[in-house]
Formats: sequence, C-alpha cells, structure tokens
Amino acid sequence: MARNSDFFQCEWVVSPDLKWLKTQWLELETRAESNLFLSWLWIGTWLDCFVDDFYVVVARNDECTVGLGIIVIQEKKMASLSFGRQFCLHRTGDRLQDQIWIEYNDFLLDCSVAELVRPLMTACVMSNMNGTDTFVVGASKDMDFLGSSVMGTDTFVNGTDTLMVLADGTVVLPEREVVWESQAFLLDFAPLHEQQQTLDSYLSRSARYQIKRSLKKYQAQGELKIITASSVAQGLALFEHAAGYHLKRWGDQPEQSGFANPYFLRFHQALIRRGLPAGAVAIHHIYAGELDLGVVYNFHHGNWVLFYLSALNYDFGSAIEDRHLKPGLVAHYLLIQKAMAQGFSGYDFMGGLSRYKQTFANQTIGLAVYHYRFPHLLYAMKKLIRGLKRRVWSQNSSRCS
Repeated sequence: MARNSDFFQCEWVVSPDLKWLKTQWLELETRAESNLFLSWLWIGTWLDCFVDDFYVVVARNDECTVGLGIIVIQEKKMASLSFGRQFCLHRTGDRLQDQIWIEYNDFLLDCSVAELVRPLMTACVMSNMNGTDTFVVGASKDMDFLGSSVMGTDTFVNGTDTLMVLADGTVVLPEREVVWESQAFLLDFAPLHEQQQTLDSYLSRSARYQIKRSLKKYQAQGELKIITASSVAQGLALFEHAAGYHLKRWGDQPEQSGFANPYFLRFHQALIRRGLPAGAVAIHHIYAGELDLGVVYNFHHGNWVLFYLSALNYDFGSAIEDRHLKPGLVAHYLLIQKAMAQGFSGYDFMGGLSRYKQTFANQTIGLAVYHYRFPHLLYAMKKLIRGLKRRVWSQNSSRCS
C-alpha cells in the first residue's frame, strides 16, 4: 500500500458487525504478511466456535484500513474475587478454548506500515484498561508491540505517549512480562535448492542412519504409503482415528491431549470442514503394508507446509520388535520429501521442543506469550514469585542433568 499521508487513526469498536469485519479482514489479508493463524479461515472459525462478545481495534491511514485485531475480555477471578481483566488478542482467556493454540499471533497489519501501526494499536487497547488489567498476546514472535527497544529484554519498557496515561491522568510506564516461551523450528527449502542438496544429503549422518534403519524395518511389513484425505468425510474420519493414538501418548484429561477437550474437537472439526476443500488442511494416514503408523495433521498456507499435530502408533505388539523405531522421524521424512516434490517453499514444525524437529530444521524462531500491563504491586509480587520458581526449577534441573 502506498501511504496516503502520515495521519493514522485507531478506533476501538464495540459489538462490531460480523459481516463488516469479515469483509474488512479478507481485504486486509491481501496486503498482510502470510499467516495461517491470522487468516479468516482460522479467525472466522474461532469466532464462530467460541466468541460471542468481542471488540475490534481498527487502524486506518486516511480511509484505508491498515490494521485489525480482535480482543476478548475475560475477568480474572480467584475465590470469587476479581483481580482485573485480561484483554486477549485472538484468544478467549479460557484455557480449554485456547488449547487450539494460536501461533505467530499478531494484529493483522498492512505489510508496508506494520512496525509503525502495531504500537499504535497496542496503545488503543491499553487505553481501555484499568490498573490491574492485562493485555495478553501470544504465542508470538518477539515483536515490538510498545514502540520501543524491547527486543530480547525481560525488563520494564517505555511505551508511546498514548500508553503512559491512565484514565485518571496518572502517568505510568507499561511493562512486558514473558509468561511462556519456546521455539519454532522450520526447514526452509531454499538453501537446499541453492546448494543442490537433497533431503538425504542435508541431514546429518546420524539422522540418515536412524531414518534408513526405521524405513527398512517398516518396509519389511510392506510398501510405505501416504494416504491424504481427499474429502471432508475422509478428513473427519482420520481426525477421529488419530484420537486413540494421541490420547494414549499424551493423556486422557482435557488439558493433556486436545482430543479429550470438546472445545478442541469442535474447533478442528469445523476447521476441517472449511479448510480441507480449499486445500488449507491436509490430513495424512501413513501405512507400512497393513501396519498403521498413524496420522499427521498439517496445514498448507503461503506455499508452506505447517505441521500441527501427529498421532502415531508406538505399540506394534509382535509385528515389529524393535525399540529403535522412529515413527515421527519417518513420518516427517516422507512428508518433507512429498512437500519438496510438490514445490512447497518449506516445512514449518512450529512451536515446541522436540528432537525430531531439531533434526530437520535449518531455522529457529523464538515464540512467547506476553503480558503487557501498567505496573501494580500485586503483579510485581507475582512476577517475583514466578522468577523464584523458575530459579528453583532451573537449579533442580541442573542437578538432574
């Protein structure tokens, strides 16, 4: 977008019309950085499944919309006592609903003015907050939401002038706190193509050995096949089939496997219905002969494959007696080969620390959930306690290593 002028305006919209929002969102998507989690496919499904009451922050350059963000306000309570509100960006603040786990979260921004507009939109959100309220953003890259040099720091930060004034006229400086952090792992195919590398030649000798050993074991059971869901009915059936493996590995409580969480199931069933016909959802079933290796659930967006979850069979009984089998490595090896052959630009494993992700990745990106708030004694105490807990955990971990 060619900037019309240096005049930008942010507006806080109460009870917005959903049709208006969809039209504005889809138009701005064409000028924004490609992001599955900020696509109307994800956002529209999330709104339909979980959200009744929400607010929209809109940034405009003259009459052109250059920024959009959806805020859900959740009151924080403990023993029926209120401890302020959470202003959640593209989340609801309900831990079970948020288990769908948005990544690369941000305002939807026109690429040409993103760095300028992001802090203005943050200022608009925080101007509606009281002293004990919190603006919750994440899981996000380490981006500058406050318009100051906060990259790579975990300290109090200065905001723009509009962030410094509370409703009563008191001048304060907002702070940023990291409450969760991890890394995303990506395999960008461009460096491999530039160096004329195949996936095999790119991988380390150890990784090649482990993968080839597992491939031989599986191939002894029959041909390795990837069956990709070609209809909504097939996709939903594979999603249901994945539940057993996922529950067995991660646990059958709602905060363990998402398949034990009815909110998680409702969202993804709706997403599959909408996204699979458009080619945005890809659900794969992997076999070795008659042996079921499991299911991998991916997204396709911006010519990238994004790995969302796997539900793999780690218990083959007497079919294969080998503790060194690597179903995860094999599944991703096959799917990366498939993605390269189909002309995709890369394979994004997204957030979470796993050894197999590090095996394939040639890029990492920091991800975190951030809390932005005005200083308050209650949160200063909570931050101190959280820091002490991290310190004790770190010391205990080092003793165990």
